[in-house]
Amino acid sequence: MRKYILFALKQPQNFYIKKYYYYFKPFSKIAIRPSKLIIKKYKIMKRKLLLAALAIGTSALIFTSCKKNNETDFDTESTVDQSNSESSFDQVFKQVDEAATNSSLGKMGPAITIDSLSTPKKMTIDYGTGTICNDLKTRSGKIIVTYTGKYRQEGAVINVTFDNFVQNGKQISNSSTKTITNNGRNAAGFLNWTITVNAAIILESGQTISWNSTRNRTWIAGESTPKDWTDDKYEITGTTSGVNRKGVNYTCNITSPLLVDLSCNLRRITKGTIELTPEGKKTRTIDFGNGECDNEATCTVNGKVFKIGRF
Repeated sequence: MRKYILFALKQPQNFYIKKYYYYFKPFSKIAIRPSKLIIKKYKIMKRKLLLAALAIGTSALIFTSCKKNNETDFDTESTVDQSNSESSFDQVFKQVDEAATNSSLGKMGPAITIDSLSTPKKMTIDYGTGTICNDLKTRSGKIIVTYTGKYRQEGAVINVTFDNFVQNGKQISNSSTKTITNNGRNAAGFLNWTITVNAAIILESGQTISWNSTRNRTWIAGESTPKDWTDDKYEITGTTSGVNRKGVNYTCNITSPLLVDLSCNLRRITKGTIELTPEGKKTRTIDFGNGECDNEATCTVNGKVFKIGRF
């Protein structure tokens, strides 16, 4: 068995291994072939280091996955913004309806101007710098309505736009539009309308909610008393989509018709359900109640129920 001698130098710390060969510093022409024992130990060490790295990587992956699975989604931001957008435009509809019916919308105004000579005809509801309305909400700015016929006239098209309009502290942008088309009577004999909304609502915080809606509104009660809107009831079906105040896209579908009951002093949606799906998250269910006149709805997310208020 050949023996390989390691020479003792004055500076033994300069001795090191490189690519399985022994070298000396400063550079020496002497190179001694590697020991089989050293090579074997080197390979074992390399294998252990590799296994350790794999173990650490796998542990990190498992930890991350478990953490992700345990992060339960209870976010209701899109739900609140959807509900409040719904409520805002429902209130706009009531303002227009009241103005067209009796021109009396508030304790101090607003000023209502109707131009019946223009084509299409035009109605402007001007709340000035601030008007307290019959629903006790403060509004400012203008709602501008153009129409080709009366609300109950089949084929009539009504367009609603806004000029610096603020409702209870939330501004509906000037670029927002609402279009109402009278479809005549449905198979059940009820008048119904197609309503489309493309809107942006600017909150007091400066954040913006984008809301797009295509709906069918059916007049199910109150048609026989055209001068009294307080006994009117409507059912709403259809879909919406939007971007919440944090920039998250969402879509939603009405799974049970929404009931708008104008006899409710709050004049809100009092019944019906919506399924809403934020981008990258599970579907939520919004429940507007069983017909009672209140200011609440509930949102069910991952089996947990939250109450949500509406403005």
